[in-house]
Amino acid sequence: MKNKELMERLAAEIHDATPNQLDDILLKCKEQKGKAINMNELAVNKKPNRKKWTIGIAAAAAAFVMAVGIGVASHSYYAVDSVIDLDVNPSIELKTNKNDTVLSVEALNDDANEILDGMDLKGVDFDVAVNALVGSMLKNGYIDELKNSILVSVDNDDENKSRELESRLMESINAILSENEITPAILAQTVTSDEELQKLADEYHISIGRVSLIQRILAKDPTKSFADLAKLSVNDLYLLADSKDIDFDDLLKQGDPSKEGYIEASAAKSAAFSHAGIQAAQASNVKAELDFDDGVMVYEVEFISNRTEYDYDIDATTGAVLKADKEAMDQDDANDQDDDDDQDDDDDRDDDDDQDDDKPVTSATSLISKDKAKSAAFSHAGVSSAKNVSVILDKEDGKYDVEFIAGGYEYDYEINARTGKIIEYDRDKLEGEKKSTSSKAASSDDDDDDRDDDDDRDDDDDRDDDDDQDDDDD
Repeated sequence: MKNKELMERLAAEIHDATPNQLDDILLKCKEQKGKAINMNELAVNKKPNRKKWTIGIAAAAAAFVMAVGIGVASHSYYAVDSVIDLDVNPSIELKTNKNDTVLSVEALNDDANEILDGMDLKGVDFDVAVNALVGSMLKNGYIDELKNSILVSVDNDDENKSRELESRLMESINAILSENEITPAILAQTVTSDEELQKLADEYHISIGRVSLIQRILAKDPTKSFADLAKLSVNDLYLLADSKDIDFDDLLKQGDPSKEGYIEASAAKSAAFSHAGIQAAQASNVKAELDFDDGVMVYEVEFISNRTEYDYDIDATTGAVLKADKEAMDQDDANDQDDDDDQDDDDDRDDDDDQDDDKPVTSATSLISKDKAKSAAFSHAGVSSAKNVSVILDKEDGKYDVEFIAGGYEYDYEINARTGKIIEYDRDKLEGEKKSTSSKAASSDDDDDDRDDDDDRDDDDDRDDDDDQDDDDD
């Protein structure tokens, strides 16, 4: 449709929509003295200036079209396309349009207010805004060598756009932190806001992205509370997630969270051993896991010693003992533990001895006796006596091979010839009336005597059988 036709149609529509009120007005007017002007004649004789009317309508129409265009453009500019969360301990939320221009920046907690103090980031490109925010976090001490973790969360309906923004954010953050000689640990994730996430975020004054990270930890360890975890920095949350082997394969990752603010796991173990009054060599099944309890980052240290289970909470910052508990094991559990774990624990305690095991024996004075090797095997097996005992020294490998039968089982041990440590052992249940004898050549004198007595009895039985047979023949 041409402009002229458009203008004429608009004019017609406006004219038709405007009622003619002249006759009603004249009827209501009272006759006045003097010369009266006939308004009807004036209205009939005077023709309207259509040119001026058309120009006015055209101007109004143009203004209307322009206003609509500006309104559409304005709506597009202010429409939120992406919501971006930056979390360290400060939690900050940015909203951007399709052009990645910042529409708003919101501080979600008190720490974030300190970061935003004096900054107006509306209307700037989001890359510039992110650089300004990370720089302020550095300046105010929220990011350093002890706290190097940042969580980046993007909410956008277009998954490809989300991934693009995540990558750009990671590059930008890495660049500014690297310039300040800090190796960052960055987690970048795509999130989708819903009513439940938003409710938790509002309640604890954190971002939706941080809510999502906490929920991952709770799914792995439901003993924790959301309220407690919400108090932690992103660096501590990242450390907890690592200690619990939480899968982050669906996230973009770079670097490892800093542990420099905390003691090593080995120091936590030593603190627990010292409090329990035992040596490290006396402990088995030792575990030390970084955790969070009663508002403090701790190492949970567990171990077994002298058939007693120990459980400690060690302050991850100071190494102080915060909790200590011990409990005697049931007899069955203790026996099972001995069977399953003694060998592994011995290996852990005697790494140096293991290196010596590979060396051939050159001096008899450095060796334990056969009786001690046998006693070590008996003690481990939980028996006081046995039959068919064989103890053989293997000089080349520096060990004793100890074999015996007891309680319906056949035992086979390898004993360190220098230390008496059990290198390896095996236990097989005897079947039916199966008779097991040792194939080893060397044994203790007592064991040889026992076997000689058994052989003598067998010879006597054989001679008795022969005499009985001769009597039958006679």
